[in-house]
Amino acid sequence: MKRVTASILTIVLAALAGPAMAQQSEQVTVPFTDPGRPGLVRVSTLNGSVTIKAANRRDVLIETQSRDDRSRGVRAPADRSGLRKLQPTGGFEAVEENNQMVISSNGNQSVELVITVPTRTNLKVTGTNGGPITVEGVDGDIEVTNTNNSIALTNVAGSVVANSTNGNVKAVVTRVTEAKPMAFTSFNGNVDVTLPAALKATFKLRSDNGDVYTDFDLQLKTETATSPNTQRVNGRLRIEVNKSLTGTLNGGGPEVELRTFNGQVYLRKGSQ
Repeated sequence: MKRVTASILTIVLAALAGPAMAQQSEQVTVPFTDPGRPGLVRVSTLNGSVTIKAANRRDVLIETQSRDDRSRGVRAPADRSGLRKLQPTGGFEAVEENNQMVISSNGNQSVELVITVPTRTNLKVTGTNGGPITVEGVDGDIEVTNTNNSIALTNVAGSVVANSTNGNVKAVVTRVTEAKPMAFTSFNGNVDVTLPAALKATFKLRSDNGDVYTDFDLQLKTETATSPNTQRVNGRLRIEVNKSLTGTLNGGGPEVELRTFNGQVYLRKGSQ
């Protein structure tokens, strides 16, 4: 098992630092046990943004940059004249074992994680109270969850499951793994997904408080919106009408779900 821990408090004289004290950065490279096969990278952060980029490499480059988080509600002392604020670089830990790497930020420090991975990499990324999560150019099984911000997946390939509670979900998928279902969902946000034109799939599309748009020629199933789900529990009768639109593309295939409660759904046709 390879373990890397990084946490640095940098103290620089005001005469040398000036405005540069607002941010400090750090870089660490972590190898895979077997770089000849795709690895799995798990990323979790409590307060901060995550950007993951693909490159022609065999290891993982982790870069961090801390920001002055003014939203933490810590009251500054009334008299701070002549004092300067020392901002620590955000700490993180990376653990690699058997081609699985776990990267996690430390404490409540707001940290920007920029991670460069091999193009063929599987991802599981989780964000809680920080910034957006961005993935660019990765080919693999991709799972992304962000509670209080957006998700942007650009020119990714493979299979995708992406969910945001309070944020938009936008994805451009250039190639889809056959026979694998996918889902793009949000509670408060738009869902905007571009998929290959030749994709064979069965779509489940739903917006409770918005509209659904597409330029695909979907073969819609007309019975979807009229099938009530009736349940009686402890004397209470509940009838729920399914508001989802179901349709097939190019003869149908694995299920692809696009769903939001408060927002719009956009299903777009890619060039391939």
